[in-house]
Amino acid sequence: MVLEPPKAIVGGTLIDGTGKRPIKDGTVVILGPWISGVGPSAKVDVPKNAEVINAEGKTVMPGFIDCHTHFTGLGLRRLTTLDLSQTKSVSEALNLVKGKVKDLPKGTWLVGRGWDESKWVERRYVTKKDLDRITPDNPVSLTRVCGHLTTLNSKALLLAKVTKDTPDPTGGKIDKDPKTGDPTGVLKDASRILSGLTPPATLEMQIKGLEKSCEIALSLGCTSIHDAGTGGQGFGIYQTALEKGTLNTRCYVMPRGDFVIPVFKEFGVRTGFGNDFLKIGPVKLIIDGSMGAHTAALFDPYADETSTNGIFTTPPEKVKEMAIQAHNLGMQIAIHAIGDRGIEETLNALEAAIEADPRPNHRHRIEHCEVLHDDQIARIKRLGIIASVQPNFVGEWSGPGGMYDTRLGSERLNLNNPYRRLWDEGIKMSFGSDCMPFNPIYGLWSAVNHPVKGSSLKLLEAVKCFTLDAAYSAFEENVKGSLEPGKLADIAILSEDLTAIPPTKIRDVNTEATIVGGKVLYRRAA
Repeated sequence: MVLEPPKAIVGGTLIDGTGKRPIKDGTVVILGPWISGVGPSAKVDVPKNAEVINAEGKTVMPGFIDCHTHFTGLGLRRLTTLDLSQTKSVSEALNLVKGKVKDLPKGTWLVGRGWDESKWVERRYVTKKDLDRITPDNPVSLTRVCGHLTTLNSKALLLAKVTKDTPDPTGGKIDKDPKTGDPTGVLKDASRILSGLTPPATLEMQIKGLEKSCEIALSLGCTSIHDAGTGGQGFGIYQTALEKGTLNTRCYVMPRGDFVIPVFKEFGVRTGFGNDFLKIGPVKLIIDGSMGAHTAALFDPYADETSTNGIFTTPPEKVKEMAIQAHNLGMQIAIHAIGDRGIEETLNALEAAIEADPRPNHRHRIEHCEVLHDDQIARIKRLGIIASVQPNFVGEWSGPGGMYDTRLGSERLNLNNPYRRLWDEGIKMSFGSDCMPFNPIYGLWSAVNHPVKGSSLKLLEAVKCFTLDAAYSAFEENVKGSLEPGKLADIAILSEDLTAIPPTKIRDVNTEATIVGGKVLYRRAA
C-alpha cells in the first residue's frame, strides 16, 4: 500500500477534544492514517515534503462522532421521501403532498417524513381527513420527525387493514375519534402495523442511500457515527458499502436485540467485532416512545394531553429479560428511554443485569435519557451508565413555549436534558442527533446555548461530548476522539475560531474540510 505524503495543518486554533486549553496557532502533523505530532506551531516539526493546509483563523478539532443516528435512512430519505421538515403549517405540508401526488399514477404510494406539529401554526397532528381531500386515489404515509407517529390516509388504512374494530397493537396506539370510533389515521409507535406496508427500497437504493449519508456526514465534519438500531439486512448494507470502498464514515452499528440476541448466543459474536470502519456496537432495546407522539413513558400525565402519561413500547419485564441475556453474552447494551418512568424501568433492567453478573467495563448506555430526577442521576453514576443524549433536541424544542414546555409544563422542564448536572456528577455523556437534524455543529450550539437555566455546557465540555467521550461510548477512546499522537487522523477544520466568536454564533459556522484516516474527503467549495 502506498501511503500519501505527510500533511500538516498549521495556524489554526486546536481544540483537541480532551477539554484542555485550546492551542492558538497550532499545528497537527499527519503521517499516513495517524496523527504524528500536535502542539504550538513553534514547537512542532513539519516534514519538508508535507502538504501544508493553512487553518489560520479556523478551528482544528477531532472529527465529530454522532452517537445516535439512523444513518442508512438519512441518505435514503433524501433520495426517495417527500421532505416535510421545513413546513410551517398543515396547509403548507398538504400543498407539498398535493403537488407530489399529482405526478404519481393512481394506486402508487406517497411517503413523506419530517413534519413537526410543534413548528406548525395549527399545533396539531395531520389526520386522514386532511389527506383524503387531496389524495383520494393514492395511499399516503406521512411520518412525524421523531419517527414514532405516522398518519395514513383512508387508502393506506384500508391496505393496513385498520378499522374501528382494530385493537391497539402491542406497544402502540391507534388514535380513534371519540364519537364515532373511526381511526383518525394517526398511528403511534405502531411499527407492527406499518412494517412491510410501503414498498421496500431495493438493496441497490439502500446502498446509494448509505453513500449519500456518508457524503452528508463528511460535509458537516462528522467522521464517525453510531447507527441506533438495525435489523434484517441492515448490517449487510454496511458491509456491502465497505466492500465497494464507498463507506467513508466510520460506523458503529447497533443490532436490534429482538433480532440478534439468539444469533449472538449461538455464534459468540460480541460488541466490537469488526474493523476501524465497521464494527458491531451494542444491542439496541426500546422501552418507550417519543415526547412528540405523547408516547414517552412519564410518571405524571402530559401537560397538554392529561389523559395519558405515555406507553411502554416493550414491556419492562421483557426489556429486563433481554438486557440480562445480552449482558451475560458480553454485549454492550443501549436502551432507548425518554420519559422519567421509562428511564426508571431501564435502570431497573440494567441494574438487574449488572448485579447478577458484575462487569466493571460494560459501558451500557441510555439513549435519549431526557427527563431525569436527582435519584436517577445518582443511579446512573453508581452503575457507570453512559447518557447518550441529543443536544439538537434542545435547540429544536426547549425553552418557553417550545414542545418540551408544552408537553411537560414549566416545572418538569427543569428536569429535561440536564446536561450540566450530568457533567458535574462526572457521568459520561455522548452526543448524537437522531437525525433531527443531523448536524453536529448545530448540536454543539444547542448544548452551549441550552435555554433551561443551569443546564448548558461550556464550549470545550460540549466538544468533548462529541469527540473523546463519544469515542469512549464505543470503547474507542484509545484510537480516536482527540488530537493526540498515535490516534487516527480523523479531523474537522471549521470555518471560524470557535473560541473567538460569541456562543450564539456557533451554529453559523461551516465545515471547511474533513479528514478521515489522513485523507481529505471533503473540502468546502470556494
